Amino acid sequence: MNDVTDPRDASFKDANPNEDARIEVKGGILHELADQLEKVLIEKPEAGVYQRGGYLVEIGTVPDKHQKDVTHAQDAYIIVPVTSTRMRDIATRYTGWKKWDARKDGFKSIDCPREVADTLLSRSTSQLPVLVAVLGAPTLTPDGKLLSAPGFDAQSGVYLHMHEWQKLKKKKPTHCDAVAARKLLEDLVSEFPFTDDAARATWLAALLTALIRWSLRTAPFFGFDAPVMGSGKSLLGALIGCLVNGHDPAVMAQPKDENEAAKKMLAVLMAGDPVLLIDNIEHAIAGEVLCSVATSETYSDRLLGQTKKVTVSTAVTILMTGNNLIVRGDLSTRMLIARLDAGIEHPEERSFQRADIRQYALAHRQELVNAALTIMHAHHLAGRPDCGLRPFGRFEEWSHRVRAPLVWSGAADPCETRSRIETSDPDREQHEMLLKAWWNCYENKEILVQTMVNDCVNSGAEVYEDLKNAMQMIAADGSKINTRRLGNKISKWESRIAQGLRVVRGPKTCGRQLWRLQCLSSGLDGSSGSPYQNTRECQNLTFSIGTVKHPIETTETTGTGFSGLSSTLQEILQTACSGLQLTSEELFLKFSTDDIADIASGRMTADDLRTWAEMFDQEKKK
Repeated sequence: MNDVTDPRDASFKDANPNEDARIEVKGGILHELADQLEKVLIEKPEAGVYQRGGYLVEIGTVPDKHQKDVTHAQDAYIIVPVTSTRMRDIATRYTGWKKWDARKDGFKSIDCPREVADTLLSRSTSQLPVLVAVLGAPTLTPDGKLLSAPGFDAQSGVYLHMHEWQKLKKKKPTHCDAVAARKLLEDLVSEFPFTDDAARATWLAALLTALIRWSLRTAPFFGFDAPVMGSGKSLLGALIGCLVNGHDPAVMAQPKDENEAAKKMLAVLMAGDPVLLIDNIEHAIAGEVLCSVATSETYSDRLLGQTKKVTVSTAVTILMTGNNLIVRGDLSTRMLIARLDAGIEHPEERSFQRADIRQYALAHRQELVNAALTIMHAHHLAGRPDCGLRPFGRFEEWSHRVRAPLVWSGAADPCETRSRIETSDPDREQHEMLLKAWWNCYENKEILVQTMVNDCVNSGAEVYEDLKNAMQMIAADGSKINTRRLGNKISKWESRIAQGLRVVRGPKTCGRQLWRLQCLSSGLDGSSGSPYQNTRECQNLTFSIGTVKHPIETTETTGTGFSGLSSTLQEILQTACSGLQLTSEELFLKFSTDDIADIASGRMTADDLRTWAEMFDQEKKK
């Protein structure tokens, strides 16, 4: 039977010599038509359709109208969801469609029906290849394989959107090669006024992280701060984007609240941006959204105006810049900050040997990126030697693959910058002030939050002045103290150590929670005895150092349980229980999530952990 003549037939036959390959559209087989379309897209990778986070996507550029929340470079390539109209375009472009025309007793060529495109897009599962990341430079897989061929790598799910790339100088680089590569990268930023070697190493760590972030489960955030503007903070972030992408990184302003943070972060993660620069931060860095992105492999939220929930990878290297950055709360344990200080009033007036370092980096991009890859590749080929680094809880894989290679090549440990972040955390300062003033007023007496507030407001006694000031810093509501807000904060700080004290939950009286302080036998400075004015009763416990976080008195579990811990952490707990009736699983249940993080990071020493294990073992025997 002959087809009805159609102007498009000639071009279709040129592209498809077998004209019978056209998909015949008829009623009652919508699911089969969608299956056939999916098969065509799989067989023709040039169609460029992939799956990611429950959506079908393609690689495209960013229209100007999409530059509201996150700004991209004009030549940036990002991951874009395939719309129904776009799917019809692709389907009609890469295969033919025909439908029987009874009036002319033959087939006629048609466009892909919208119902077929919609059906394929609506499916929750797909056989199309998974797109993990779009990068503009070579990268390394977790097993040390170098990916440098442009295009899509089906095994890793990485698409390299770049031209031909020069090979590494050596197929098997050595330690000497890694040292030379590190020095080359340090020379690039040698004119930036880093305050110390650890600050410079933090920039290096950010660059290495961005090149392999897609393959890391989690990674810390990186900040660049200085006392004044014009010190080069934003330029350091831009250099990382230029080296990794070949253009400036995606940029966004600091979100005003959690809702805006969720909206912007979902847009960034869906676009698959390898590097995000949150520029010119003015307020304290905090929030559940950022904490979740830092320590989770995926992030889930609903698209604006839709009920469908999207789950996307958190594989983005997040950089932040600002003057005297302040990191609040839990995020202070998830971030590294490189400090710059030119030591002059107007650092923007300085002159440099390289007039335009950004253009220099782009001109020498392949050499500089290969240097970063050489450091990690050489460390892998050497068997990933142990550099004796203290654990960095939540970021163990990052420490093994980024931090250790840097230190092995002769750089300082970027984690040395963490101490400054912690000491400048307003939450820690408020916590310490409250507990010290609380102890001086009530010692270990069980008390209601409302009672403490009433005493501070109504008594007028000088002894309550410090406590009142601490409460106002935490829960001021105009000229009053918000009791509910203060109670929520105290609940959040339960069992957290500050200045040798911690909050312990007591019984309830008339439905209201009683709290008390527990004084430990040594302060955070390691000195013996309590550092407070009034000391009637303290536990008879001895610790080797004061920077210890102690377990809570209830049995809480983490989301993954004991089996979800790393083998190293399981071994640490097993060693602490050696010779005791207490099992490592029972010891694990005694600790909060933050306590486990302190064990993993080394802030709780092996001796301290053993002390607690012996104490819980005695409780078990009783």
